[in-house]
Amino acid sequence: MESIFWNLRTLSGFTVAAPIAAVLLLTLLLFWEYPLMLLYLLAARAFGEPRRQPAQALSALVVIPSLLRVEEELRSMQSTVESIARNGYPGQLLIVLSIDGISAAPALYAELQAWGQRRRWNDHTWLYVTGTAERRSKPMAIDHAMEFVKGLVRDGKHTSFPAVYVSTDADADLGPHSLERIIYRLQRRNPFTGAPARAVAGGLYVRGDDFWRGWSHFFSVAGQLNLQVARDYYVSNVGRYNLRWLPVTGVPGAFYCTWTSIFLEIPRFMGYLRTLRRSDWLRWWLGHPAPRFSTSRAAPLPELVAGDTDDTVSAYTALAVRYENGRFTLDPPRSPWHALVYLLRSLLFDRAIKYEPDARVYTSSPVTIKALFKQRRRWNTSRIELTGRFWPALGFHWQLGLPALVVKMSMARSLIVGVVAYFVLPVLFFDSRTLTLVVLAYLSQMLVAAVLTTITLVMNGEPQYWRLAYALPLVPVYTVCFRWIPAAVGYVHDVFLFGNVTGFAPESTLIKGGSARIALLYRLRRAFLLSVRSVLVGDVPFGKFWFGWRETPWTSSGFEGFTSKKKKQRPILPPRSEWFRRSARSSGDDDAQ
Repeated sequence: MESIFWNLRTLSGFTVAAPIAAVLLLTLLLFWEYPLMLLYLLAARAFGEPRRQPAQALSALVVIPSLLRVEEELRSMQSTVESIARNGYPGQLLIVLSIDGISAAPALYAELQAWGQRRRWNDHTWLYVTGTAERRSKPMAIDHAMEFVKGLVRDGKHTSFPAVYVSTDADADLGPHSLERIIYRLQRRNPFTGAPARAVAGGLYVRGDDFWRGWSHFFSVAGQLNLQVARDYYVSNVGRYNLRWLPVTGVPGAFYCTWTSIFLEIPRFMGYLRTLRRSDWLRWWLGHPAPRFSTSRAAPLPELVAGDTDDTVSAYTALAVRYENGRFTLDPPRSPWHALVYLLRSLLFDRAIKYEPDARVYTSSPVTIKALFKQRRRWNTSRIELTGRFWPALGFHWQLGLPALVVKMSMARSLIVGVVAYFVLPVLFFDSRTLTLVVLAYLSQMLVAAVLTTITLVMNGEPQYWRLAYALPLVPVYTVCFRWIPAAVGYVHDVFLFGNVTGFAPESTLIKGGSARIALLYRLRRAFLLSVRSVLVGDVPFGKFWFGWRETPWTSSGFEGFTSKKKKQRPILPPRSEWFRRSARSSGDDDAQ
């Protein structure tokens, strides 16, 4: 430590300031939308907000999927429902609480149902409570809610299916008039293409009383985690304006909305993707039309929506959707030329995913290191597996394919750069001067965080959030521990090892949906064991399934025991006694000959 202070004292002012200034300049270039939005919003306050196209109070469906295991979860759901029902939305509003596995706590479910039957707010808001018998995953709970509402329409309890689907979590509270603002933003049309948004993201915030509860809470692990997450959410909301050259490929599951005409097609679209073949893509390049989704007879596959994230499935689908002749379509472009035109239109004029900063949602944050790490590991690497599910569509829908692939390459680049920066260079140059440079890098990252936080505070006109500045000293530590490391660990497990085990969806749902992982080590181990069985037993012909993931007559699914941690029911290699019996029979046959 003494050598570091000595180096800082003896270095010239330029030597110290130059790298910090360079990092700051590079950051402002990378995050150029921050100063741009700051100027725009300050001008809007000075000269008045621009006139916006009037919108309708469309009928809306809010689905709240959740587990229900303890009393605290019940109270959280009730608080969320109240914040939605009392949000002041003027249109017809259906709120559906969909419990994923009601058999786990039937008494709590009965209490929730009784509470729901007693609640009344006005003549245009309805609350329904439903659920699946066993746990099937959050997306399947949402799918169950959609089928439940279809039944209400068939039975005549509602005249039509709501026009807008709104997603929120069971531990979230909406800000004032958030529903109205996010749904109105969904209807606003692009001035160049005339298309409305396909999805709209809300602003994500941590509850104020969670990230600041006084100094004793500040010096606790939970207090620091809440504070860091609150600053992270607050600053990263600016990126949701979707201004950079690469379109945003995600929406916050805590609060977003889309058209039900799009959302209801997702299970059928996932089934349709399974019918596409590489030959279809090659023929498309040669001038033949690709198989159309609108005429496909593929069965819906809602289980394929399940995985480590469901909101990104909605975001990916929104990117693939086009608005043509007054309706949305998921049909592939007619030719590669059309795909290029749609890509350029998406990049330059018409972003599918929009952002409404005044539609706020206040949510909770994990309060333990383990829980936050697990959450960020799932968030940061879910797109790897998800891109595999959408892989057949990427070659046709370039407005989805380009952002999805660039994000994957950025993840790989971040992993490599992080390994070099955090491990290789310190080991190669571990001396007092290197430690001084590490300190300068730490201070530079703090300065960058301070600048971005200040710009965001001024941009939003919210000086009351000034306590977020208390997070600045540990921002570099938070970035490494809860951004880079979870992403690196998840990436390595998903791509090179055996896949991530998050428990976000039960294995029965993953198996039914035919989900898969890259998981190279799993595939190599499976191929090795099958080759051993082929030699010892002789009942396994060679095929692509040696390197696959799905169930075969000789192997269980790669998800068997993946989340439940149960022992796999079908070992690839039979007991040694069977080898000996087969060997004996084989020897006897040879003797008989």
